[in-house]
Amino acid sequence: MANSPLHLSPCRKCKHMVCRTHARDCHDVHDASVSVYHNSAEMRTIAQSASALVDNGRAGTLNRIEEIIEYCYSRKYSTVGVAYCFGLKDLAIEFCEMLEAAGLTVAPVSCTSGAVLERQIDPSKSNDAVSCNPVGQALVLNRTKPDIVVEMGLCLGHDMIFRQTLDIPLTVLVVKDRTVAHHTASLFSSYVDANTSFIQNLDDSFAMKSPNWLREQIDTNSGNMEIVDLRSSAAYEKNHIPGSINIPLRVLPLHAGSLNLRKHIVCVCNGSVQSAYAIMFLYSRGFRNVHNLSGGFSGWEREGFGTTSSIQ
Repeated sequence: MANSPLHLSPCRKCKHMVCRTHARDCHDVHDASVSVYHNSAEMRTIAQSASALVDNGRAGTLNRIEEIIEYCYSRKYSTVGVAYCFGLKDLAIEFCEMLEAAGLTVAPVSCTSGAVLERQIDPSKSNDAVSCNPVGQALVLNRTKPDIVVEMGLCLGHDMIFRQTLDIPLTVLVVKDRTVAHHTASLFSSYVDANTSFIQNLDDSFAMKSPNWLREQIDTNSGNMEIVDLRSSAAYEKNHIPGSINIPLRVLPLHAGSLNLRKHIVCVCNGSVQSAYAIMFLYSRGFRNVHNLSGGFSGWEREGFGTTSSIQ
């Protein structure tokens, strides 16, 4: 009896990961793999560039967009193609702006490029609706010849057609899954997202820090700390903690990128309720040293600590 695919691929049942821990080849592909790297300078260079993104403790220090930019730098790429679904147009535009800010040229192509009608692909359909056209996307990019293509949210099936037609190296940034806001990993029970991790690792004080603690930090550690005042601009201008910056809670998602991941972030609202939402949001964006000022700005004033005004 021929070996079944499960027998040929025992990784699922492997408890010891001997390929990783003892350099043991369970699949008899070691020599063939090494031969590919030795005989293809391009494969070897890609492997080296990919390794550089995680070597020397860099693993987990870059988000996927930063990795793409760093990879382009390492390969001396100048042009990035972006193949996106029209439903994710806003995300694609923002991604293109990030690439341009990093000094790269972008070549974005929407899924409806080519204006192919649904009935022209499937004769059983009679309407004149424009169809997604992954073949057209790939043809445009093959003609444009960017150095690398980034795929964003093509539908299942369309992504396969696109990849089979494309002649350019490809990486995927976003997988479309409308049911979970394109966050497919969250469907797995074993996956622990940032908010779950935040709650699991939360101390009994809910990250609360007293005004006295903050006063001491300002005196001794201000260079490694950012104080974020979440109140309205009018309230901030009237009176605020010296050295704090004003980012009202509702616009925090738009400005979180301006904060330093490596610094302690102290969130301040009027009474420490809104700041609880803020520190959870920041944790979900990769910030690990986030704190909630107990009693908020009102508590700071009650303790008699100094404030300043932006109103002349």
